[in-house]
Parts: sequence; structure tokens; C-alpha cells
Amino acid sequence: MKNDFRHYAFNSIFSLDDYSDKILLIDNDLDQNQLIRANQLIQNTNEKIDNILLVLSNVSEKWTVSRIGKAERSALILGISELNLKLTPNKVIVAEWTKLVDKHASSDGAKFVNAILDNVSKNNDIN
Repeated sequence: MKNDFRHYAFNSIFSLDDYSDKILLIDNDLDQNQLIRANQLIQNTNEKIDNILLVLSNVSEKWTVSRIGKAERSALILGISELNLKLTPNKVIVAEWTKLVDKHASSDGAKFVNAILDNVSKNNDIN
């Protein structure tokens, strides 16, 4: 997973304290295709962060966005953004972000991310 664009996008957003700051891709050793995907994801997230946070707030009914753990929140923001890009099948996106959270947080966090992204993939459209 080290050479996966999601890993680097995750590390880039995880380092932010405030989502009004632009996400910048941190040092990476990605090949050209993965670098393009990372930049697409980060650019889309930067452009649509307000809509992404609104979708996240709406689907995480009993959780305020600020109450969601940082690893889970970072993955959810990027996962929702990636779903919006429509470059990869939704099931793959949900599975990959779930796997990343399972590695960086907890299995409960991964289940939470899976449920939220699955819900978003079936019921929401971000523009």
C-alpha cells in the first residue's frame, strides 16, 4: 500500500489541523499514474471540501464531523471525494479506504468508514 496514491493523500490530509488549509501532496515515491491520481484526488478535495463536509455531516447522523476520529475523518473526506471523481468502481473505493483505516486506526473505525462510504456511494452525489 506504500506506493498507493490513497496512502499519500491520506498522510497529506492527516497532517492538517484545519480543512480550510489547502491539502498539499507530501513527499512521495509514486509512479506517474499514481501521482496523477493523488493530485486528482487532492485537487477535487480542495475544490469541494465544503460539500464533502456537508455530505459527511448528513450521513454521520449521530456524530458531528469534529467528533469523528482523525484517521477515520481523513479517510472519509478523501473517500467521499474519490467517490465523486467516479474514476474507480464504488465498491473498490469503499474497500480501499476501509482497509487503510483498519491499518491506521481500529477495526471499529474501519467498520464505521465502510458503513458511511457505502451509504454515500449508494445515496449521495457531491457536486
